[in-house]
Amino acid sequence: MDSDDTPPTRRRIMQLAAGALGGGVGAAVLIPASRLVAHPAGRDTVTAADAPLDAIALDRLGAAPLAVPLVAPLVRDGWATTADVTLGVAWLRRRPDGSVSALSGVCPHKGCAIGYAAAAGRFECPCHDARFDLDGRRLHGPAERDLDPLEATVEGSRVLVRWVRYRPGGADRTPA
Repeated sequence: MDSDDTPPTRRRIMQLAAGALGGGVGAAVLIPASRLVAHPAGRDTVTAADAPLDAIALDRLGAAPLAVPLVAPLVRDGWATTADVTLGVAWLRRRPDGSVSALSGVCPHKGCAIGYAAAAGRFECPCHDARFDLDGRRLHGPAERDLDPLEATVEGSRVLVRWVRYRPGGADRTPA
């Protein structure tokens, strides 16, 4: 009699059933485990990093620049999730035509935090004496480019700002 025509033995059926059961249990463990390991690598660090952040009420802005922290509602870093994380500071002001100006609070020279010198009417970097006018143009110092602009929009009574961190140093404006 040919071996293909022989019905499977009870032992062979049990072996196949045990193998199928073991494969099912293994898949039930490995699939979620692989998602857990791969999850952080496949995600942006900041949730909706390119989405504009709600910065401030429009009526709080005047002609003088105001430093406004830009806060992401949710940040994922590996497996940790943190709420309300300050990504950076934007200098916001109303221009004479009513539009909103938004400049990064990071000096493009070496990445120091810039400040506003009200008496002089300009932005200044305390690290290397770089100076910028109200529109962010270089006036003095080692910075090779103007202050980095940020996109600001007005929705209703709120100002929304899209945060971008640029690489310091050099004349090219490159997102970090």
